[in-house]
Amino acid sequence: MKLYEIPTHEDSPRVVNAVVEIPKYSSQKYEYIPEWDQFILDRSLMSAMVYPANYGFISSTLADDGDALDILVLAGEPIDKGTIVATRVLGALHMVDGGETDYKLIGVPVRSYTKQHIQTFDDIDPLLLDIIENFFRHYKELEDKKVELHGWINQEETFKIVEQSIIDKKPKPAPCSHPHWTKGGWNTYGTPI
Repeated sequence: MKLYEIPTHEDSPRVVNAVVEIPKYSSQKYEYIPEWDQFILDRSLMSAMVYPANYGFISSTLADDGDALDILVLAGEPIDKGTIVATRVLGALHMVDGGETDYKLIGVPVRSYTKQHIQTFDDIDPLLLDIIENFFRHYKELEDKKVELHGWINQEETFKIVEQSIIDKKPKPAPCSHPHWTKGGWNTYGTPI
């Protein structure tokens, strides 16, 4: 199964299956190529910037730009490329890139004990939101590419964006039986039991 085809999370749109393409703090832009089922190095950022959060896509979605919905997974540490992360959706940055809407959703890992206090958009550190906005405002400047930012979208409206983008409307397969992905498979600290 290709990563774009990972089923929609059972708690979607509140929780999504995010696939990490770019680990936090990387200046390398990786892109998943579903035909090859591999990641390629698309480019290195020309600016002296790094991705402020783990960056990837939401499986089984299709955005207006023809790709899966983009998402930043706010975690304390970098998450390896290709990792599937059950992610609580918090909001989205409304961005226009090359004339096309290109939402940047943000969320936190459901199984992160250090992020359990973040349940809504209002729980996110405002400085982190400023850092993310600054990154997307400037990361393509030296490539002579223009992006426009139109502010943050609240959690409820972001759920609608996810719902409208889901492409796997067929019946969901049986959930993964791995103990880490089933209810009761984790303690209150986010570690397996």
